[in-house]
Amino acid sequence: MGLTALAQETTIEEEVELDEEVEPEDLEVKEPKLLPDSPFYFLKEWGRGIMSFFAFGRIKKSELEQKFANEKLMELKALVEKNGDPKILEKATEKYERALERIRTRVQNIKQKAEENEEVEEFLDKFIRHQFLHQRVLQKLENQVPSEVFEKIEAAREKHLESFGEVMTKLEDRAEKIKENLEENMDEIKGSKYKNFKNLE
Repeated sequence: MGLTALAQETTIEEEVELDEEVEPEDLEVKEPKLLPDSPFYFLKEWGRGIMSFFAFGRIKKSELEQKFANEKLMELKALVEKNGDPKILEKATEKYERALERIRTRVQNIKQKAEENEEVEEFLDKFIRHQFLHQRVLQKLENQVPSEVFEKIEAAREKHLESFGEVMTKLEDRAEKIKENLEENMDEIKGSKYKNFKNLE
């Protein structure tokens, strides 16, 4: 299934409880202290680079990139909440988009499918759960940012859906299992009303 088709066939119910805040612990990361508007933020990026360099194994590297994406989304959320400079918000959104691209690139190097490797299955399960939360955050941020930043956030949401679909279909080629994983993870997210994933056969 193509990425565009998956995104089109994946509908998100309009009545999602957006008032249900997604907190850093929901994404298994810490509350961000050092944000992209700090002149010392490069130290944080430098540290991430070192961690990535010393992470061994394709799955471990993919897990680390997912963690970095989670952190950057929470940084973007924190900047929006403190009414950050629109230009900094745009740059933070770009950093998040690049993090999504790195996940996609890492996953392309994983040769086994979820049914063949328990570690792959565990990674995919957590990935799916976190991606629903990403969409909730991005959707809410769209309503909180200046008009000049709105298009950036909207593009990030679209790119996120595309990356989400590509990673899922790369690691799991059984349509019925994809649907099952989606439904199971939707049920686990408190307050979530995401539903109606269809035509996955």
